[in-house]
Amino acid sequence: MTGTPRLEMRNIGKEYYGTRVLKCVSCSLGEGQVLSLVGENGAGKSTLMNILFGMPVIHATGGYEGEIFLDGEKVAIDSPERAMELGIGMVHQEFMLLPGFTITENVKLNRELTKGNLVSALFGKSLKWLDMPAMRSDARASMDLIGLTIDEMLPVRGLPVGHMQFVEIARELDKKNIRLLVLDEPTAVLTETDAAKLLDAMRLLTSKGISILFISHRLDEVMNVSDTIVVLRDGELISETTPQRTSIDQIAELMVGRKIESSAIAGRPPEAIPDEYILEIRPWTCRERRSRASHWT
Repeated sequence: MTGTPRLEMRNIGKEYYGTRVLKCVSCSLGEGQVLSLVGENGAGKSTLMNILFGMPVIHATGGYEGEIFLDGEKVAIDSPERAMELGIGMVHQEFMLLPGFTITENVKLNRELTKGNLVSALFGKSLKWLDMPAMRSDARASMDLIGLTIDEMLPVRGLPVGHMQFVEIARELDKKNIRLLVLDEPTAVLTETDAAKLLDAMRLLTSKGISILFISHRLDEVMNVSDTIVVLRDGELISETTPQRTSIDQIAELMVGRKIESSAIAGRPPEAIPDEYILEIRPWTCRERRSRASHWT
């Protein structure tokens, strides 16, 4: 990494009710780069990201230790609103979309554009109309940025899961000052095809100078898209490496703290899968229960 890092987290620590969950974790991320954060469940990944995004659970339990710098400037992030003001966006593992709203309405939620009318001129700004053409234009621009080509006025309800994930990302990109995007397990619910499209979208974003923090259990994706890989275990930073200096097997062993068989590692290449059957199902008879006038068959 050359120049001032986009993000630096120095000696970050966190304790929940006497239990230490993060222990002096330090990492940095350059402009237009991808830092992947990997570790088993409970390793501290989500806590670290909650600190970065100023989530209420952090500050309601005593805050955290350490320092955060954005583009060389020390920042205090005490709420998600403050994180967004600083240009940090976060796509959570659970969808946060309103199914009854259109894509445009979801992308512009809480940032709606309005225009005046006669009624608002007489009775106040609260009676302004939504400027739907301008909102659609903004939503379209964010969707185009990640290659989502569907109609921006479609309702979210009924969209494929992959499209919903892209709408979540488009909503974050609509925040015009975005410079750092946190993606928390974004491919966990995606098909391989949709996951590949999302990785392509990540590359497009980094080419425009947006930095990405990528949390994933799919180690093949981590190796594919990362500039830096940080491994956490039991709240400690175990390793900071690059795809060129490591392998999926080595990352998995660092995550769990012991040597494991290659065949047990998620994200292994297809050629590592054995040829013999894992499961064989032979023909069997299925009984169907019917009521009253029906019978068992």
